[in-house]
Amino acid sequence: MTTGSIYDLGYRGYDGPRLGRRHAVAALIRHSTRSSLGIGRSGRAKILPAFCLGLPALVALIVVGVRALARSATGGEFGDISVLPGHSGIYEQISVFPILFVAAQAPELLGRDQRYRVLTLYFSRALRRPDYALAKLGALSLGVLAILLLPQVILAVGSILLTTDIVEAIRTELGALPAILGSSVIIAIVTSSLALLIASITPRRAYATAAIFGAFIIPAIVAAIVLGLDVGEASRWIVLIDVGTLLDGVNAWFFGVAPEGLGATDVPLEALAGGAVLLGAGCTAALVWRYVRIQV
Repeated sequence: MTTGSIYDLGYRGYDGPRLGRRHAVAALIRHSTRSSLGIGRSGRAKILPAFCLGLPALVALIVVGVRALARSATGGEFGDISVLPGHSGIYEQISVFPILFVAAQAPELLGRDQRYRVLTLYFSRALRRPDYALAKLGALSLGVLAILLLPQVILAVGSILLTTDIVEAIRTELGALPAILGSSVIIAIVTSSLALLIASITPRRAYATAAIFGAFIIPAIVAAIVLGLDVGEASRWIVLIDVGTLLDGVNAWFFGVAPEGLGATDVPLEALAGGAVLLGAGCTAALVWRYVRIQV
């Protein structure tokens, strides 16, 4: 008859503090944010986040540099250089980078957990299903916020340093702060929620990335075709299906400027901004519902 053996491996129970649900959500946001920015990952994984962060910052540095050269050439009275974007116009120059970022990183944040079937481990502890979805949304939104806010910070610092009245310059920059933060937060949530919702449908990274690009590009093409055909007065509202135009409308509404998107000037800014908010809220609700119902 075979016999078994008992070994004392020295395992002990855990007597420390139970950090609970809040700590679990914070840890997931922190880990997912680091992952989306390539921190703690291979050098290859850092390339795209560095590109999406570095290029917008470079655009802002070029704007500040040109202003500095104009100030030097005109003896300090360079006036208003209208061809250079300010806080309200910088988003138009860098709007492609948040889309590139979410298209690449949203499948990375969600796909691996589905492919390797580790969602059961997440949901077996204090973390709840809606917590998981909202934590991933918060992490990706923080990455997009970094892309949007870094050029704004560079422009603000440059404007302060290039003026003789520093106190007035600081007051002006602080006055623009609500518009900068408001537009950036909404744009980050809308782009991130839409990308994550699409990425949650399939664990295949290539399929999810292609679908995310399609969600941003195809409606814009359809809207351009309808506007070009000019089929009637109601056709101007077709721009509401274009995510890019909605986000441009959000930026224009906060800064009180005219939107630059195709056909956007024919639609009230309130409609564009409201459409973007509804899109973000709808995608967030659908993302949470998806993880409440997902089979693990």
